[in-house]
Amino acid sequence: MPYRFVLEVPDTVHEEVKVVVDAVHDARVVIERHPRPQSPDSPQSYAELTVACHSLDVVDEIYRWLAESAVGRGVVIDAYNGSRVELADYDPRAVRRMIQGDQYWMEHTVPRIRNVDLPMMEGGARVAEVPYGGRLSSSALAVPAESHVELGAVDAIAVRVRDLARAEAFYRDFFGMGVAYRARREDDRWRFLDADFDWTASIHDGIVPEIVRLENGPVALVLINAGMGAVMHENRVAYVSVTVSSSTLARLRGRALFANYTVLEDSPRAFRFADPFGVTWQLVVND
Repeated sequence: MPYRFVLEVPDTVHEEVKVVVDAVHDARVVIERHPRPQSPDSPQSYAELTVACHSLDVVDEIYRWLAESAVGRGVVIDAYNGSRVELADYDPRAVRRMIQGDQYWMEHTVPRIRNVDLPMMEGGARVAEVPYGGRLSSSALAVPAESHVELGAVDAIAVRVRDLARAEAFYRDFFGMGVAYRARREDDRWRFLDADFDWTASIHDGIVPEIVRLENGPVALVLINAGMGAVMHENRVAYVSVTVSSSTLARLRGRALFANYTVLEDSPRAFRFADPFGVTWQLVVND
């Protein structure tokens, strides 16, 4: 872990502090020494906790605990450069900067990380608190687009599954999604199955859906029945479906055909192709 610092706390609360530190996803107490007097004439005993962490989110959690507890003063960071930092005298940002500047081993072992003012995501979350690829709260682009293409929203993400009934049940329960429709192909046309379709009965009559569309608000998932015995050589994510205008569909279809991309579906209102990086896109007209 790139960051390490020594946290000195009253011995009476050191177990509380360990719980606070260990609750942070990328921080752990790796060494603890206690009790020891802060000075020869001090009746209070203190514990030293060596904290290791990947990010400095743990600093915010320690300050949150400090604000809610009755400890007040006495929580100190012993810096490796010899200084002592009383947390009550500084704000979290100043303490993060101090810790980053106190990592003497970084000079030769790991890259120096100096930016503690992490970009903010929509909703106020820091980059470290959201998955990779989160949207920045600022709408400004670091590198502007080279061409103008009007894209709508992502219509659905299609996923290949072996056990369609089990997958449907899982996503309905886990993500609280409802079934928009179940469909199967008959005579080269899609037929929607009845809303009261029964998976158990389908075992006997042999009528099973090929696709199931699940929705919860703006998020849609299309499950594609690959078959129980299917060997998944292809990506589990079959394609990403994006809504576009009819003019954008015509334009992007022309570009894909001219570039000789692999075309998987081509109709007046939908076009599906594989890009050079292995991602399959489905463009669906929404006007």
